Amino acid sequence: MTETEASELVADRFSRVMNATTSPLGVASDPPVAAVATAVFLVAYLAARRMDAPPIAQTVLLVLVAAPLAVAVLVALSLLGARRRVVTWLAGLPFAVENMNAILNGLGDGLEITFKASVPETPALNAKLDEIHTDCFVTDAKDQAVTVRIGVVEDKRNPAASNHRRYRRVRELVERVLLPLNAEHPIETVRVK
Repeated sequence: MTETEASELVADRFSRVMNATTSPLGVASDPPVAAVATAVFLVAYLAARRMDAPPIAQTVLLVLVAAPLAVAVLVALSLLGARRRVVTWLAGLPFAVENMNAILNGLGDGLEITFKASVPETPALNAKLDEIHTDCFVTDAKDQAVTVRIGVVEDKRNPAASNHRRYRRVRELVERVLLPLNAEHPIETVRVK
């Protein structure tokens, strides 16, 4: 697959969430995470002022109030090249991974793999999927298509972390299971469902 073809498989511009999904540090750029950390330091600073803490302690706490926001901005800026990295990865694959935008936006719970000719047996494929995680398994097999569960449980308190775990799991499934499988059973496309 060429870079141009790979580029057409993802959004022209990545949102902050899509950029953050590609890195474990992306959680630090999540506004609610930065807001909670800022609130903790702000309350500590206000308590120090009320208790007439030494001026140096108050100054340190005041600087810490701004630290989470500064970290969030720096992380967000450092992740601006995420689209290029995703396109480069997709271009290096011998088959297309369609609807990658769903994974980058924190959606999608399965991969539909369409084979060109022969389809692997479900028990053998499940054994390979178990090496990635026990929550990954074949959910459906019809004709030339096999649907595989990605198996990442959504974290209600920290969805940004779940998004990254889902993205990392898809990459592991593609690199450690589907690429070797492609040699025996050529894959036509992989589609995020």
